[in-house]
Amino acid sequence: MCSHNRTRSVIVAALLASMLDDRVVEVRSSGFGPTGLPATEAAIAAMARRGIDVSAHRSAATTEALVRRAHLILTAERTHVVTIATLEPTSFGRAMTVPEFVDRARRVGFLDHDPTIGIQAMTKGRTASAYLRSAVDEIADPTGAPLREFERATAEIERTCRDVADLLARALHRG
Repeated sequence: MCSHNRTRSVIVAALLASMLDDRVVEVRSSGFGPTGLPATEAAIAAMARRGIDVSAHRSAATTEALVRRAHLILTAERTHVVTIATLEPTSFGRAMTVPEFVDRARRVGFLDHDPTIGIQAMTKGRTASAYLRSAVDEIADPTGAPLREFERATAEIERTCRDVADLLARALHRG
């Protein structure tokens, strides 16, 4: 999830969907802006360079029902995590920024638990006010950046998505 569901969340969802087994993991993308808008031209071009077509994407709203159904919610920014929690308070324990998920999964031993228990362990005891004051890695918004900077940001998102996909695939295919 990201602000407008036109750049970062489109890229993250497209990359994760291409890296994960869609029979095991459903990847969805949404945001907090207007609905029905296409992905940015830069996002479409960046994904096309990776052989992924997102030209049919249209922005979708982050809703209480969508959040309630999700086992894991990955966002671009920490403010998105808190906004999601205002929609569905129990989601706070399942929501993290994409880089935060990778960091916490490695530190907490996500792979040592059932995935649902591992996600809960990663966010145990966290409060919204402390979370907003904490240093949480985020995905910078490359929208409007020159092509070279946009591509550098997309490559960083891609590396982080590989880490997420690896962690999830290993956890889901254990045993």
